[in-house]
Amino acid sequence: MKKLFILVAAVFLVSVQPALSAELTILTENLPPLNYVDNGVLVGPSVDIVREIQRRVGSHEEIKVYPWTRAYKMALEEENVVLFSMTYTKVRYDKFKWIGPVAKKRDILVAKKGSGIRINSLEDAKKVNRIGTLRDDTRERLLKSHGFTNLEPVSDEQMNAQKLDLGRIDLWTYKKPGLRTVCDLAGVDYNEMEEVYNLREIDVSIAFSKKTSDSIVQKWRTAFNQMVADGTIMKIRKKWNNRIPDAPFPELEDKP
Repeated sequence: MKKLFILVAAVFLVSVQPALSAELTILTENLPPLNYVDNGVLVGPSVDIVREIQRRVGSHEEIKVYPWTRAYKMALEEENVVLFSMTYTKVRYDKFKWIGPVAKKRDILVAKKGSGIRINSLEDAKKVNRIGTLRDDTRERLLKSHGFTNLEPVSDEQMNAQKLDLGRIDLWTYKKPGLRTVCDLAGVDYNEMEEVYNLREIDVSIAFSKKTSDSIVQKWRTAFNQMVADGTIMKIRKKWNNRIPDAPFPELEDKP
């Protein structure tokens, strides 16, 4: 009887071990200034935040940089996937498990200075020939939901910066903060770009696939909340505001 109990206990431990030590797939995209590749190195305040969470919960997985469409599909369909930084929308709310917010952003429409393009409403934006978007990105989805048919998607925002600079698109839907950094990385003069329309202000967060264990998500959420409480998040935000001209957290600029 004792041997049978030991055998059953051993089987139980083997069966639950994968759930307790499930390996995560941690994904991000090249999206300045929160998370981006600079000279072959993944950097940004969101990257620092995720790595500190990993340190606190004992997660050692490598962060992988994928095109947004592929990363989003994996987070939507697979088990134990972490994707950051993702725009938090009502449509996405029930599709993922969330931690954050990591930051706020403003989605905007950008034109090249001297183009003469003036946008006072979404209807005005529908009249231009081509608007550069990131394929399957939340901004592209937002415009599609409003009936836009003049969208020209690419797989990397640096391509949109270059296309706008060369006159191959009329508008580009991007965000602030981030416009200056992506222009610099694309070799485009930021001062030649101008915001012509504000689409919305919205949070970005860390998202887990729905098939991720609640216990894993809760460990990450607890670590994130502790980082907010002990000032670690604020230190990271201030560090990056001081590090790059394109301050990722402009709301802190007026605070001591």
